[in-house]
Amino acid sequence: MDIKSYFNKMADNWDEDILPIDEIRRCIVFLSGIKEHTHILDVACGTGAMFAALQEKNPEHVTAVDISEKMVEIANNKVKDNPLFDVRCGDFFEIEDEKYDCIMIYNAYPHFIDKEKLVAKVSQLLTPDGRFVVAHGAGKEIINLHHSNVPKEITSHLLSAEEESKYWKKYFNIDILIDIQEFYMFSGTLAL
Repeated sequence: MDIKSYFNKMADNWDEDILPIDEIRRCIVFLSGIKEHTHILDVACGTGAMFAALQEKNPEHVTAVDISEKMVEIANNKVKDNPLFDVRCGDFFEIEDEKYDCIMIYNAYPHFIDKEKLVAKVSQLLTPDGRFVVAHGAGKEIINLHHSNVPKEITSHLLSAEEESKYWKKYFNIDILIDIQEFYMFSGTLAL
């Protein structure tokens, strides 16, 4: 099974146990330093779990992309007629000639098997003073347990925030490392 088929299959029940917004997502957005009038890219947005928390910061625009048509359909329905959002079905790696102030990867990082390719693409799409954010709404132990029955071609084992951030140090100054039971996050800015 490929990643697109897997998430299309999971989409209908994806939001069953997820609140529209919670304090963890608000905390992630706060720590990300998102300000008004910024341009945000929500990578592998799924059904739009971060949309409400991002919107609270009054960004200029949120582009959200996911490879799963069914996930994008659900996400689009959440922000229908809201000009703040551009929700796209497509491959993140095919985005060209666009720049973002913040690139958010929420609850999706283990599904990017080639971490070096991911890091290089994020660095290409960020503005010079931009910030990337990798975050999860639970700690790595919970994430890894949740993924224990997911096919290996769909997910990878999530290491500590310190270990995972090593992939990013080639392009970024890492200034946030959070690795607790409640949530997981690492983030940084381009190394100039």
